[in-house]
Amino acid sequence: MKRLILGVFLSVVLAGQVFAVQNGCKEKPDVKQIKQSLEPVLGGAKVIKVNQSPVKGLYEIIVEARGRMIPVYMDCSKRYLITGEIIDLKEKKSITREKARELAKQAVEEKIKKLEKAIGKERIEKLKEALGERFADIKVIDLSKIPKKNLITYGNPAAKMTVYVVTDPECPFCAKFDTEMRKVLKKRKDVKFEIILFPLPFHKHAQKIVQRVVCEKSVDKKKEILEKSFKAVQERDEKKLKELGKECKEGKEVIQEHFKFGSEAGIGGTPAIIFPHGIMVSGWMTADQINRVLDALK
Repeated sequence: MKRLILGVFLSVVLAGQVFAVQNGCKEKPDVKQIKQSLEPVLGGAKVIKVNQSPVKGLYEIIVEARGRMIPVYMDCSKRYLITGEIIDLKEKKSITREKARELAKQAVEEKIKKLEKAIGKERIEKLKEALGERFADIKVIDLSKIPKKNLITYGNPAAKMTVYVVTDPECPFCAKFDTEMRKVLKKRKDVKFEIILFPLPFHKHAQKIVQRVVCEKSVDKKKEILEKSFKAVQERDEKKLKELGKECKEGKEVIQEHFKFGSEAGIGGTPAIIFPHGIMVSGWMTADQINRVLDALK
């Protein structure tokens, strides 16, 4: 149920529906009560704000789901949740979509203000040039929240810059990123990569592979298993992936810790790359793109 509702939120807009309610909500919205009613079924999403809706009889509720702000609606009785579009037939416009665009614009403006404090205007311009269209989708992560134990380090341990990579051993794009990461490390000594293991639930073998990696005592062995899993993914070797996995209690605990961090940081997929100053880019990147971002943040 929670996944279903969250999936609806993330689609932002469903097939056009028109809702008309004759009676307005007489009372001020009880934000605490609405949060208590909704958040248990939101699948990790949070109620950020409650307003009177432009349509009488409905509250407008701003929900944050995986870093995105989305408008949904609730009737005055606080019994019915509405996740469809509100269409203004007279003005011929979607009130819901306009609100979603307004929230997205506000999010970008707030992000830039936050970035200006962290890295300054000059670096922001360089970062925009390095990332192009992907700049609009970056998130700023609190680096102090990253679980520092059970990470796998690649590169110079004394490097000035650290990049955290949220990765899944059964993820094809993580395997591609691993290849590009190694290209970067061949050419520069000022950066190290810290691997955060994050097995996605829909990957059949990832959980047990991560458990085994965590419980191996040797760092070289951890890397060997991870590298073998990426190779098996690229070769589509299902048998090899199954052989690499092994259950381990400590590994299960680490996975839960990493999932908690991922939920709080709004990480919904892999790979996710967290550069210096907490700047996170979702999706794999080429070595050239990685280098350009690193140079922009020097």
